[in-house]
Amino acid sequence: MIPSIRRTWRRGFRLSRGGGGRKVRDDAARTEGKAKETRPRVFHKTYGEGTVLKVERGGMALRVLFDRFPGLDISMPARLLRRIGGGPEPEAQRRRPHRAPSDPAEVLALRQTIEALRLGVVPTRDLSAYTVGRDTEVEQFRLMLSDGSRGRALALLGDYGCGKTHMLEIMQGIALDEGWVVGRAWLDPQEAPPSQPRRVYHALARSLAYPESVEAGEQGLLPLLEACEGLELDDGTVHLFLDPAVRYARALAEAIQKEPGSLALGELQALLLDWIEGRATGLSQELGRGLSRKLGFKGKVYALSDFRTLAKVYGYMLSGLAALAQRSGKRGLLLLLDETELFSSLGKEARAQAAIVFRVLIAAALPAGGDASLDIADVEGGGHGAIRNLPPRFGKVSHLALCLAATPGSASEDFLRNTLGEKRVLELLPMMRKDFVLLSQRIRALYARAYPETPPHALSALEDKVDQWLSRGLPGSPREFGRKVVDFLDFCRHTHLDFAG
Repeated sequence: MIPSIRRTWRRGFRLSRGGGGRKVRDDAARTEGKAKETRPRVFHKTYGEGTVLKVERGGMALRVLFDRFPGLDISMPARLLRRIGGGPEPEAQRRRPHRAPSDPAEVLALRQTIEALRLGVVPTRDLSAYTVGRDTEVEQFRLMLSDGSRGRALALLGDYGCGKTHMLEIMQGIALDEGWVVGRAWLDPQEAPPSQPRRVYHALARSLAYPESVEAGEQGLLPLLEACEGLELDDGTVHLFLDPAVRYARALAEAIQKEPGSLALGELQALLLDWIEGRATGLSQELGRGLSRKLGFKGKVYALSDFRTLAKVYGYMLSGLAALAQRSGKRGLLLLLDETELFSSLGKEARAQAAIVFRVLIAAALPAGGDASLDIADVEGGGHGAIRNLPPRFGKVSHLALCLAATPGSASEDFLRNTLGEKRVLELLPMMRKDFVLLSQRIRALYARAYPETPPHALSALEDKVDQWLSRGLPGSPREFGRKVVDFLDFCRHTHLDFAG
């Protein structure tokens, strides 16, 4: 028995033996009997049974008068107590009547969103439900997608922790909802350095997601290749790489349908994707011979090389993919490139090459000619023969949209501002206190839908808790704050379940 409880118990025992002991015992018995009739009863594994006198901290703690220690009431965490019979449950502790979800799939999707928040990652669902403080940026992005007269290219500047990744997720979700194919890549010193155009192209090509199959995630180029019969402009110009790739992809799909178990056809399809997605070099001659032998017709397969001087070739490739997306019934192709601040850490020569890659991509997204265009006449072509003379964009009308994201204060910020102009720069400002309050309310609403059995006190307790958190200073990031909110709601929900068990 702990000392404080022992002293109080002995004091009660002495009073019971004094002159007024019988009256004290009688009064205590009557009080105890009345409390048992009107108040909930609980059990603790050490202190035994007791009566709840008061609900504290929004239901997270209970003040209990234990039968073994008359005159002593103790405040204890509700999770350590188990409800037993003996009176109605207090209003603050009543569990919301359990509602069987009308749509289990919806509840599962909501819980996946909560799980993402719980892990501190950006969910792919319900983005608009917990996006706060970004109305202006979202509206500017929507405007860019809807009006291509001045070109679809912008820069997104945001410091670490301000929600830049979240904003890119919003952009991707909006574009998919509006019928765009979306490719997204993070620039990386090893996998996709900005000075290596083929590797940037490969990172984007393999990441393509499609509006009609969002749940499938990244699917690469195969769905796009099989959706069209070829890529030829009205003037008869065909895309040097994508037109034969489309024709071969469709022929392979038909052949595989007739021979579903053919290993040779499966290997050819894999090689075709390795080539056209820029996954591997040196495949063109072997691939061309294999396709001609198996399918019975010829189409020139040009090499996609890894030289730094081929920036125009990969601008031509990506704008060709955008044209292919438009031919297949989509709005076009949106490319999201993150971590462009890597530009700042490159050596002088590599930085110059990276600047050329970015300029070519921007030029491919802007209109040809006019004030909105970007002059890249100084960019020399690479390669040999027909490849050397390729334009940086396929066709006069661009169906390509581009967003380059970077942190402020880097060399890439100066480059993007100078190249795109101030009107095409979106700068994310830090979130304010009111934004975090609104964010907590939206997460709470999502949580209540995901877990309809959550008791009301758990949801109402969050408001006071958020005030406490924000009184100590603003969170480091929306992601950190979202995880904290979900952790608190989880604790309240499980605390209630333990108490009610």
